[in-house]
Amino acid sequence: MFSLLNFNFKQPNINILYDFIIVGGGPAGITAAIYAARKNLEILLLTKDLGGQVLWTSEIENYPGFKSITAKELIEKFTNHLSYFPIALGLGTEVNGIRKEQNIFYVKTTDDKEYKSRVVIIATGRSPKPLNIKNEKELLGKGVSYCATCDAPLFKNKDTAVIGGANSAITSAIELAKVCQRVYLLVKSEIKAEPILVERLKKFNNVIILLKHLPKSILGKEKVEGILVYDLLNNNEYEIKVSGVFIEAGTKPNTDFLKGFLNLNEKGEIIINCNCETNIPGIFACGDCTAIEDKQIIIACGEGAKASLKGFKYLISQK
Repeated sequence: MFSLLNFNFKQPNINILYDFIIVGGGPAGITAAIYAARKNLEILLLTKDLGGQVLWTSEIENYPGFKSITAKELIEKFTNHLSYFPIALGLGTEVNGIRKEQNIFYVKTTDDKEYKSRVVIIATGRSPKPLNIKNEKELLGKGVSYCATCDAPLFKNKDTAVIGGANSAITSAIELAKVCQRVYLLVKSEIKAEPILVERLKKFNNVIILLKHLPKSILGKEKVEGILVYDLLNNNEYEIKVSGVFIEAGTKPNTDFLKGFLNLNEKGEIIINCNCETNIPGIFACGDCTAIEDKQIIIACGEGAKASLKGFKYLISQK
């Protein structure tokens, strides 16, 4: 059984001046750490979890070398590879600030610790974007979820609703259809997912697709009891009785702690050049938290490798 207890990562140390601090442990951050470790550098990886957004999905079919692999299996392989190197790992750690004094970066965490490094790589990925409708926040964890892969088993033989029409929403609907009695898919306009996913969804006769429908509010006091929807075609509102609401309304970059420090675009994504450099020398960024257009595991890995290589080049230039 997969467990981080099986790996011998070093503990973070506030007294060490690290060569690299990598913030974020998804595909980009893990790849950056592996590439840096191969240079025999002193590395600290700070992350809430290992896997990032990959953990939100179930099966991956577009990663080279694997016709099909589960997210759990892929992250196990990433972590096993990472564990070959003497890397310090701060798991369950969130960063809430970075400052620079002369040529040293100070990375502050939410537990009031501060780590020092010559180079910083930001690979914080993205988080689900809330709809900001009534009772969404209040009923989170009480029937409202942003991860069907995580929570689908909790709704066995129950009715649920999925909100969204892109790949993540269709994937969630498929996961839920395997265990739920009925799944309502609410789509604002038209389904915009990959055809292969849409064909897979159509095989389930317990999925009801509602195009041109908007969620107005989530119903319930102690737990989800239903959802109030608006039918754009017929210009009317009505209630659907469900026990779970899965929100797949897109994602936002995890960059709030960088506002006013790094240059971000209007979406909050980190602006980088072709070398993964930010506006501050010595800070690099990679993966889905950046303004790079396509958000894919394989692209994040490539950007992580590039950020690490360019970071090493910067490190050498400072000595």
